[in-house]
Amino acid sequence: MKTMLRLTLLLMTIGASVAAHGAEEAANGESGALIPFPPGPQQIATSIWVLVVFLVMLAVLYPTAWKGVLAGLKEREGRIRKDIADAEAARVKAEATLAQYNKQLAQAEDRVRDMLTKAQADGERLAGVIRDKATGEAEGIKSKALADIEEAGKVAVAQIHEQAAELSVAIAEKIIRRNLNVEDQRELVRASLQQLDAAKRN
Repeated sequence: MKTMLRLTLLLMTIGASVAAHGAEEAANGESGALIPFPPGPQQIATSIWVLVVFLVMLAVLYPTAWKGVLAGLKEREGRIRKDIADAEAARVKAEATLAQYNKQLAQAEDRVRDMLTKAQADGERLAGVIRDKATGEAEGIKSKALADIEEAGKVAVAQIHEQAAELSVAIAEKIIRRNLNVEDQRELVRASLQQLDAAKRN
């Protein structure tokens, strides 16, 4: 590879020298034109040398540099195609991941909705149980209170009857012990009734 580069540089140097020599001769000519017409033998030789140098350089550079350039371009094209394919695969993968994420999110929303519905139903059921229990306890307390009131009324009536009987016995004893006139009997009955009313109030 180094030998080819040296040969290329040598050919380029020769071509440049020939071209410079031809240009110098043309500048020293009578007409002052770069390429006189008709061209002389020196100009033809210079042109042939330039053409030979160009062809040699083309023949030397084609298998080395040009093929390398083509190989580099093909390699770059392959890398670009690979990058495009990778980007497309990444896009497809990202879309699949997004679809899966959306699906999982929808499932999570459904689960949360079901949990909320179940919690609401459980709350309503528990509230119903508590309400029924409270109603039953209130009814029990009410029934017990009514029974206590009724029992207290019965006790009070029994006590009143007992006190009335005691008062009646006391009145009868007083009547028997004393010989009362009508006015005294009325006064005694009035006093007994007052005592009976006072006992009822107590």
